[in-house]
Amino acid sequence: MLFARIGAIAYALWSLLHIVLGVTRLAERAADDALAEAAGRLAQGHWTLLYLGIFGLILSWFNWKNNSTAYWISAFIISAEDIGFLLFPVWQGGTGFPAAAIGPGLWIVGLVCTTVAYLGSTQQPLATQSPR
Repeated sequence: MLFARIGAIAYALWSLLHIVLGVTRLAERAADDALAEAAGRLAQGHWTLLYLGIFGLILSWFNWKNNSTAYWISAFIISAEDIGFLLFPVWQGGTGFPAAAIGPGLWIVGLVCTTVAYLGSTQQPLATQSPR
């Protein structure tokens, strides 16, 4: 259960980071009063950060309880988001260190810890064979 809770905390921190980024960047776009399509696409990306952060925070509550459904949803959704982040803004040089390490670091800690907890809860004890 300890690993499930550590993973849930890491996912919750990842989620809060993305909520803050989504809200602040959406506010910046709104303050710019820019209606160009490029600005709209950026705002859409920031909206995605916001709702994935909220969704991840909800999943963290269930990961805290070592819920297997939350484990799988978190593993796929949060991994997909951060793999995309690493492939595009980071790989192409748009995001530097330490900003490029905070979210993915929390993702890896969350993924590893919830995986250890999930695997620990699904292993069945070996049946002892009776002598013939």
